[in-house]
Amino acid sequence: MIKIWRYYGSYFGAGGTITDTAITETTTADGVYTDEVLASIAASGFNGIWVHGQLHNLIWRPEFPELAPLAALHQERMNSLIGRAAKHGLKVYLYMQPPRALPVADEAFWNAHKDVGGQEIPSPAGIPGAPLYRSLCTSTDIVRKYIRNGMADLTRALPGLGGYIIISASEYPAHCYTHRNQENVECPRCKARPRGEVISELLQTLRDGVREVSKDTALIVWNWSWRYNGGEEYIVDHLPEDVIFMADFERGGYQDRLGHKDHAMDEYCISYAGPSEQFVETTAAARKRGLQCCAKLQFGTTHEVASVPNIPLIGNLFLKADYLRKSDVKAFMGCWNFGNMITANTAAFNYFLSAEAPDDQKTAVETFAANYFPGCDAAKAAQAWDIMAKAMLSYPFGIPYIYFGPTNWVLAHFQEPAPFVMKTCGRSWYFDQDRADDISLAVTEFTEEEILGGLDALTAGWEEGCRLFEEAMQTAADDRHKREELDNVYVLLAIFRSSVNYFRLRNIRRDFDRFDRAAYNAVSADELENLRAVLPLVERDPRFGFHAEPGGYMFDAASIRAKIARLEDVLK
Repeated sequence: MIKIWRYYGSYFGAGGTITDTAITETTTADGVYTDEVLASIAASGFNGIWVHGQLHNLIWRPEFPELAPLAALHQERMNSLIGRAAKHGLKVYLYMQPPRALPVADEAFWNAHKDVGGQEIPSPAGIPGAPLYRSLCTSTDIVRKYIRNGMADLTRALPGLGGYIIISASEYPAHCYTHRNQENVECPRCKARPRGEVISELLQTLRDGVREVSKDTALIVWNWSWRYNGGEEYIVDHLPEDVIFMADFERGGYQDRLGHKDHAMDEYCISYAGPSEQFVETTAAARKRGLQCCAKLQFGTTHEVASVPNIPLIGNLFLKADYLRKSDVKAFMGCWNFGNMITANTAAFNYFLSAEAPDDQKTAVETFAANYFPGCDAAKAAQAWDIMAKAMLSYPFGIPYIYFGPTNWVLAHFQEPAPFVMKTCGRSWYFDQDRADDISLAVTEFTEEEILGGLDALTAGWEEGCRLFEEAMQTAADDRHKREELDNVYVLLAIFRSSVNYFRLRNIRRDFDRFDRAAYNAVSADELENLRAVLPLVERDPRFGFHAEPGGYMFDAASIRAKIARLEDVLK
């Protein structure tokens, strides 16, 4: 089985400009993936890593001579990484989205290539003020020639590459139909063609370039958001038979949440075991055509709580892995550009895929606990994880809350005894956003009352799980695994408790003409106690608070100390 991971310290980047500054992952990864990092990934059970690359950086082609001025440097460093990774039993895979659109502002390029300009769209799409980009239209012969020959040249230039992971729908624009929510295509060539036809032609072109050079290089095509605006069935039916079809494991599923029946699970999720109905249906269609299948998972952390190393719902990980094993899935990509730290989750998932893992969930989870925490009370550890998994069913899962809610950054956020500041609160995974009081974007699927009730139940259940997990660890060897995982469950408890306090304080502040200072002080005192308990844990592990997607801290020891000082001052 192909098992692909990624190091959380590697720079993902966007890579959408013509001027190549060499600050992209294909030039920096060789320095970041030290032999120690590679050995750690291999020892955790993985046999591949993925790196974000762009065709217009990696290979020079005469069709567009302005692109890839530093191609030789990119190739040199990628070949170095490929060679060093191979010594650890790891193959390198390039995650790509060819042809990535280029800025409209690069007037010299577009003046020289007026005949290939396609759809214009901000990048990344949906972000206010994002710069405007223009697609290299794949309905033109010259762009398809560039892609086909470029992929052939790249495969030739990186002979040890394990393969490519191709995304063809994204927040970042590439071909004219790229964006998942795009309805009105203005490109005069593509608007006359069905969406599925344009994407299928692109994937066939990519495949033909790779296969011109290599029959063995893996070509994994990802169905991310193909289902938006139609086209998925057509694309699956027209995929080349020698590609690997990768489908999102949880997206397109349904689960009851906070009284909402059949609530849509439209993001990576650990609290939902899956597989989604969409995963089952699309992989069945792919297998019918004789394609090998790959699962796209994120089993370290997700946007549910992305500022901790892992969400240890080990029983759910068993269910995910067990499905892959029994359904003959040939590969998985286990993380995105976050949720990629080596923890008990990575060890458990790969163990559950192994031939040594028992088929029974209870036995498998207890056996893992006994192996990972020598000397522990394995039955209690398994029971604790089960309690935590049940508690997480009260998490207000949904794109509005996980993208705009406070949970990732709440430990660093102080609420003044003052009226609301009604500016839009920033996105949950940006560490430099305004954290004002207008969270209307977060509460479109669940009300604040429902969210508070869910978080309250989650906190109570998680606290019970923590107590039992600590009991289970009392007899375990005092090693790194024990210390890290104990600290992690208690930091999660502090985050959930702080999230409850966040919404309680909002209720107190909402009608400030009737502001109840005693109630405000009581909640603030509880938050102060919460922060004093979690501070030592955050101080001794720099992974807490770090969010790998933006590459920064949502909270850290300094910001928690600052919040403690403000709480102490306001409670005097």
